[in-house]
Amino acid sequence: MKVVNKKWIFDNLNSSVNTNSTVSLTVKKIIQDIKKNKDVALLKYVKKFENKKANLKSIIIPKKTLKNAYNSLSNESKKSLRLAYKRIFYYHSKQKKTSYSFKDQLDSKFYIEWKPIENVGLYIPGGLASYPSTVLMTAIPAKIAEVPNIMICVPSQNGQTSKLTLAAAYLCGVNVVYNVGGAQAIAALAFGTKIIKKADKVFGPGNQYVAEAKKQLFGVIGIDLPAGPSEVLVIANNNSNPTWIAYDVLAQGEHDPNAKTYVLSKSKNILIKVKNELKRIMEETKFKNVDQSIKNNCNLILAKSQKEIYEISNFIAPEHLHIHEKFNKNILKNIKNAGSVFLGEKSPVALGDYTIGTNHVLPTDQTAKFSSGLGVEDYTKKTVFIDPRKKTLKKIANHTINLARQEGLEAHALSVEIRKIKP
Repeated sequence: MKVVNKKWIFDNLNSSVNTNSTVSLTVKKIIQDIKKNKDVALLKYVKKFENKKANLKSIIIPKKTLKNAYNSLSNESKKSLRLAYKRIFYYHSKQKKTSYSFKDQLDSKFYIEWKPIENVGLYIPGGLASYPSTVLMTAIPAKIAEVPNIMICVPSQNGQTSKLTLAAAYLCGVNVVYNVGGAQAIAALAFGTKIIKKADKVFGPGNQYVAEAKKQLFGVIGIDLPAGPSEVLVIANNNSNPTWIAYDVLAQGEHDPNAKTYVLSKSKNILIKVKNELKRIMEETKFKNVDQSIKNNCNLILAKSQKEIYEISNFIAPEHLHIHEKFNKNILKNIKNAGSVFLGEKSPVALGDYTIGTNHVLPTDQTAKFSSGLGVEDYTKKTVFIDPRKKTLKKIANHTINLARQEGLEAHALSVEIRKIKP
């Protein structure tokens, strides 16, 4: 935890996307094993990492177990889960794409059809904690997109799987839940086994092995995005509450020992106050993961001007950006790279993790410069149907033939020319 400036950030911001060679090699071996030996290899890894007593039958969690998990929740937990479901569903329902068609000036007709991906695999982490919220964030957009087959992979710890996670799967009405995690789960979804149906695309965050498996298997299977450790950037001013900022930083830090946290301000005074508050709170309360994440990946950044604040923020391109001021049009104009932006002191990022309605599967490691958070469109694909009429062919044939021959592609030219000649 240190106070730094713009130059330091620009020179030293390191990406976590580059996986170390040991992780890469381990994942490669797992993928090859699953591809060759299917369920035999899958069961081997489940026994090694999750449940020594596992068998192939236990990898599929019965729907009755999901229902029992939901029924076993307290009324308060059910209410919280249903509230989150309702808000996430409402927000994402506004994203659904509509198919349409149109004619151009030459009477060509185009039909743009949005169709759901047929088989999706959702990875729900279960190593460091249980994440029923991730079930909601990944399954609800799939439901809205009308994906026919929604599969979930969730790891267990010593054979035990979070009841709240299973309850969320029941509430979302997923088709099947597989009790398997890690790189082996991604590989099984990519290639398919007798137990696990092949997916067309996988979604959801995971540890470095899961993220590496998604990267290595991209092309065999579609992926949402290569998510790295979680991160937050808080933009504060001299009137910001340093205690609130400290808790915002700690909340992000407890996601992962490698989580990245930043506080950016023109006020050195507020940065020092936040630093002192972090030390005080961490001495008084023990949070998992935060000691390492705050020690290694917490930066307090002093900016010279408002312009520099925007430059630094857009360079970091944070997964979560929390701006401690009310909405104004300058924010919309100047913030260009961020996963989700939370406005005002009373909008903690944790709302976005659970109940505000937006998705918490977001781009990390500066990938917000070219990608967006998970949405309904990620579960769909667009197909264009082209119906050129006679009038079109008459007007564009010679130009098409000319361009094809300019490129030296004679068969292209002739495929048009032969149609032009034929009455």
